[in-house]
Amino acid sequence: MSVKLKVALLGCGVITQRTLPGLIAVLNDRQGRISALCDLVASNRRAVAGACGNSEAREYSDIRLMLGETDCNVVFVATPIGLHFEHARQALEAGRHVYCHKTLADSPDKCDFLAAMAETKGLRLAASPGQTLLPAYARAREIVEAGELGDLVSVDAGTEAAPHRYESERARETAQTHARFSWEWYHKRERGGGPLDDMFVYPLAFLTQLMGDVTRAAARGRLVTPRIKWKGAVVEADALDSYAGILEFGELNATFRASFSANARKTPWGTICIRGTNSCLEIEKRNDLSYRLYITPNNASPRIEYHAAFNSADSHRYGSVECHVLTDMAEHLSACLEERPVRGATARNAARVASGLSLIRKSADQDGAWVSAGSLAEGQ
Repeated sequence: MSVKLKVALLGCGVITQRTLPGLIAVLNDRQGRISALCDLVASNRRAVAGACGNSEAREYSDIRLMLGETDCNVVFVATPIGLHFEHARQALEAGRHVYCHKTLADSPDKCDFLAAMAETKGLRLAASPGQTLLPAYARAREIVEAGELGDLVSVDAGTEAAPHRYESERARETAQTHARFSWEWYHKRERGGGPLDDMFVYPLAFLTQLMGDVTRAAARGRLVTPRIKWKGAVVEADALDSYAGILEFGELNATFRASFSANARKTPWGTICIRGTNSCLEIEKRNDLSYRLYITPNNASPRIEYHAAFNSADSHRYGSVECHVLTDMAEHLSACLEERPVRGATARNAARVASGLSLIRKSADQDGAWVSAGSLAEGQ
């Protein structure tokens, strides 16, 4: 098989290691292989090198050397969130296609800058998450756009889940993950951004794909747990860990919640409820492989649809971990191979997401005052 996609993995930590078996299967389906690895932590590089299926993959600790010395034509950016913009910029500038884990950048202007650079150079830029690539979300979009819900009345979106430090005990210290997972950066505003960038980004990405730009926001934020104790260590958090408020999409209001300090069963990792004059639609993530879609007509019993995480019967090869990430990756690689635009996880939607998150933070900084999208452009 001739290799057409030579992928460099920038960041070899937990997300790369968890998705590696599925990524290898995705690459095998698309004439690709992993050709380079870059991470500051040598043990991370070694763990991925031993499992990537290519003994010739070169290891680096400096992105500039990797881009200058290898023939990779695709870069996957899986570094801490605060580094995404600069790493994506360097890769695009060097003429590589880029897939970036969420979020692409901390402002819509930066997202638009990267999108323009990719377009000028004829490169494919994907910016996770591409929620409408998931069958349940694609079906929900069909229902809304067909008018089955009637006139839209309101939206509720929430992500309240236990912080990542608790996940290490049940999932992130499995044989599949060899690195010592460092979760502290999730609680640093300049690096991880707290629950907005890590969790609320999922429902927000779907809402912006469906409804367009957030026009106004009013939000309150709190740092509920400033000092976090875990396995004998203490971390001083500076990212707010709990938010609640209202987002306006034109005339439509969406209430939202995002928290690292609560663990609600009904709002894990991106549950959404869209209410209309005829029916109500709810999406529930059951596990990494399946979603449940409820369509409840007014004064009637709900109709329930079950959807797998993938469009085809690929789960047995792609694995059951981080399916939403593998869906984004597969779409980006297909777009690179077929020389067509990226679907779902687009840089344009990443700009809408970045704008929405910026409005939430700005409102929270102003004690819940309404903030409009125009104020971001004006720098007010």
